[in-house]
Amino acid sequence: MLETQKDFHLTPERVYAAVKTGLELDKRPPLKPIELKGAPSGTVFEMPTLAGSWSRCMEGLRHPYTEKLRPITFDHQVAKGRDDVVLVHLNHRLVQMCLRLMRAEVWAQSDVKKMHRVDVRILPASELVELAVAVVSRLVVTGGKHHRLHEELTVAGGYMKDNSFSREARVTQVNGWLEKATTIQAGERLFEGLKRRFEKNQDSILQAVEARSRDRLENLESTLENRKQQEIENITTVLDELERAIKQELLKATEPEQLLFKFPEYSDEERTQVRRDNEALKMRLARIPEEKEQEIIAIRQRYEGYAVRTFPVALIFLVPDGHAWRANA
Repeated sequence: MLETQKDFHLTPERVYAAVKTGLELDKRPPLKPIELKGAPSGTVFEMPTLAGSWSRCMEGLRHPYTEKLRPITFDHQVAKGRDDVVLVHLNHRLVQMCLRLMRAEVWAQSDVKKMHRVDVRILPASELVELAVAVVSRLVVTGGKHHRLHEELTVAGGYMKDNSFSREARVTQVNGWLEKATTIQAGERLFEGLKRRFEKNQDSILQAVEARSRDRLENLESTLENRKQQEIENITTVLDELERAIKQELLKATEPEQLLFKFPEYSDEERTQVRRDNEALKMRLARIPEEKEQEIIAIRQRYEGYAVRTFPVALIFLVPDGHAWRANA
């Protein structure tokens, strides 16, 4: 669980950022940070009053006994062992609605989009000595019959020289740039210089994005294989339990002919119904082996023939602090 959170950057801060952005996109009231005893500052929020389709996000916030509206947190550790705060996780309706809005924004046309997808950030000269660029992309892995198996955001980047581009293969390095960089208001001259360099190196930059996707898929193969085996194990367990339950029910069932002696008050109609129920159970029992085989085949087919699709989402220009880059920009 912790390894997955690390790989996909599923930190409480990132989930909060997604929710904050989603609410802004739909012009909804923002979350209000509040203090809660025993919780670190900035980890607990008061949910605004949400109407319309957003109103369902309020479900579960009232305390089951006091009926008092509780605040929310995105941090599992904050919510652990207490009932005065509600954990909003990735599958919570609030997060899912915000993520859907952000996905839709990726495909929005220029005349209706609400989010800027190009940013310029500055880094200390000790961290970066030449112009660089980072491309945030949506990585989608599909299997058999175009079934979506995995989706995440990836980052690829490198050094953007005037007439060449050099990929930075260390993802930790690119992530480090983004974490330490600060957004600036780029002047027209600087922005035009960055745009010119990007256009000159666009093909090489996109090749770096595709290479990052291939590298990520190699790391994901074991994860996807484990997920496939887990799904097979889960469906097998469910059907095995069903098989045992039906067999036990049939063993306990009284033969209709015996009902006449043990329960003479039973009518012919009731005895006929018992017989029909038993026959239905036997037919369901007989179908389980074939159903199990079909379910396992279907799961394996979903995970066959991985295909990777990459969709660039955002572009982040990184410039070193100082004056050396200005003359060449």
